[in-house]
Amino acid sequence: MKKLQRFGIALALTLTLATGAFGGIIDTPPAPPPPPAEMTGIIGTPPGGVQCPPSPSPAVEFAVALVQSLLSVL
Repeated sequence: MKKLQRFGIALALTLTLATGAFGGIIDTPPAPPPPPAEMTGIIGTPPGGVQCPPSPSPAVEFAVALVQSLLSVL
């Protein structure tokens, strides 16, 4: 009788813990396919007329670094 009681307690504990483990699993159908590109509102354009600004001269970079280091000391 004592073994049956222990088995019942072990079974109850196992089922209690198992329900929490399976609580987050939700079976859903597969997701619908994404909308076609015409429907998203995004228009792809080729890269073109925009020019990147030239990099600053080494003297300007040195001056900026010097001012930043002086400001970090204060």
